[in-house]
Amino acid sequence: MEQGMKAAIEKLQNIHEINQLGSGPKWIERQRSLGKLLARERIEILVDPGTFKEIGSVVNGTGKRIDGKVINSPCDGAITGYGKVHGREIAIYASDFTIQAGSIGQQHMQKFNKLWEYASRWGIPMVWLLDSSGGRLGQDDIVSADVEWFFWYESQYSGVAPQITVLMGPCIAGQAYAPCLTDYLIMSRTSGYLWLGGPRMTEAATSEKMDDEVGSADYHMVHTGTCDIVGADDSDSILKARELLNYLPSNHKEKPPQKETQDAADREVPELLDLVSSDISKSYNMYELIGSIVDDGTFFELKAAYAQQIITGYCRFNGQTVGLVANNPEVPKSALECDACDKYYRFLEVLDAYNIPLVNLIDTPVCIPDEDEENRGLLRHGAKIIHLYANTGIPKISIIIRQSYADTGGIIMGGMKGMGVDICYSWPIAIIGIETSEIDLREAFDGGVEHDAYERYLNNSRERVNVFEVANTATAQVIDEVIFPYDTRKKIIEALKLCEGKEEIFPLRAKQHGAPPT
Repeated sequence: MEQGMKAAIEKLQNIHEINQLGSGPKWIERQRSLGKLLARERIEILVDPGTFKEIGSVVNGTGKRIDGKVINSPCDGAITGYGKVHGREIAIYASDFTIQAGSIGQQHMQKFNKLWEYASRWGIPMVWLLDSSGGRLGQDDIVSADVEWFFWYESQYSGVAPQITVLMGPCIAGQAYAPCLTDYLIMSRTSGYLWLGGPRMTEAATSEKMDDEVGSADYHMVHTGTCDIVGADDSDSILKARELLNYLPSNHKEKPPQKETQDAADREVPELLDLVSSDISKSYNMYELIGSIVDDGTFFELKAAYAQQIITGYCRFNGQTVGLVANNPEVPKSALECDACDKYYRFLEVLDAYNIPLVNLIDTPVCIPDEDEENRGLLRHGAKIIHLYANTGIPKISIIIRQSYADTGGIIMGGMKGMGVDICYSWPIAIIGIETSEIDLREAFDGGVEHDAYERYLNNSRERVNVFEVANTATAQVIDEVIFPYDTRKKIIEALKLCEGKEEIFPLRAKQHGAPPT
């Protein structure tokens, strides 16, 4: 080997060794003392063994602080590259908190930008392993470090290829919008925090002391609905990202991966006959129903502790990925309220973007909101689901389990054919109607209703229409068939097969999108 080649190889090897150390042992030890993994350890957990290939390892974001001190930043605190998860390629961006607290300098941002371009061109998902203090401050050549490009790339490539953020550190101020713009946000319970202001900034500006829980993973799961999945720690959060990727296509042009299963497509589920009572005053465990009909009893839930009136998540039927939305009869007021509408709306958006079929399990009481929900704009929240549901081109399968009323069940949950449901089945115990009430509406309205509605509606104020009456005529346009409950799994699989080649065309749509309520 000639001397020039030898020197170049030694220089490259030296750079790689420095990159492995980050800012040195002191900062590595500090990261570990906080119960956090190092950036490269996180990548190794995410990808299939030995598959990660780094891009931009020679980049160094050396900069001069305002006080004149030169700061060395290996990789500029951003490790970027690609690897495989379950044998499929993904792009990976991991911020290194040991290097200037993972802050974003100009080279850091450019590495991120390039990776976005590659991922979109290659048609592969983008996974962020985020542990960053945000924009880099205190250096004379950096103002915003082009942080705004985060938002541009996220927005431009939204719906092109799946975007997943795994948050395992602080995320504050403007940068906190970034995880909210990705398709999925997974937060580590031990290390993930997300604030727009944050406790210290808020107290400095307003003297208000915020609860320590504000900004945590559980806070954003239970109260704001910003978080989709909470992991016990860094490792668990990353493993959940691996599991989530297994349900998703690589990009919007592909279908989700098909998985082999030993669970028979024609399997009957006789236990459903005892699980659900025809008495609507008796609740039952919807999770038990879901577990009994999906492949191998496996259900991957999203936003599990948020707006629990409704259940959303991924499962498989005969190896095919579907997005499942179900009412939860065990939660009081299981009709859709504002937060539940937001949860459903966001999930449906992602399903439609990535060609994932929707299965609805419907058992919802009539929607009678209280004053608080009216004040929050429940009509507007419900309307945006109606708009989105009617404009989604994915296969849509509905099963009416027990109750379906016009607004919450029939329209919003897809219990009426006129909403664009491809196949709508019903159990024989189902009751269907426009409204229902346990009170005498003649007393509630005190006669203040239209005269022509008096006999036809008020005298039937407890109206619940038996499914056989509804199904008696095809012109009712409500259901396609009444099925035996134990055939539910089999019928869903048959319906998905029928809709396999569905191609929705919206002839009146001249523009890229409509203008739904927000």
